[in-house]
Amino acid sequence: MRIKDNFWLGLLIGAATFALCFLLLSLIHWGEAYTRAPYLLAFIPGIILFRMAMVKWHMERCGKGILAITFVGMLLVFFLV
Repeated sequence: MRIKDNFWLGLLIGAATFALCFLLLSLIHWGEAYTRAPYLLAFIPGIILFRMAMVKWHMERCGKGILAITFVGMLLVFFLV
């Protein structure tokens, strides 16, 4: 079964990947100096998924959705945390 190339699906995949990675990284005690570390490290799998969606799977709309959630999330981390 082929997955549809959809922007909203990309947003969902990007958000789910971030949430799962953030939950795993939040189990590690980072200390006071590294308060942003789990947030920023949780975005790395989203960037990898973006590349795979665009180059390997040829799903441009889905890749744009993953990139959008990653970019907006990084901006929110830098301005709010």
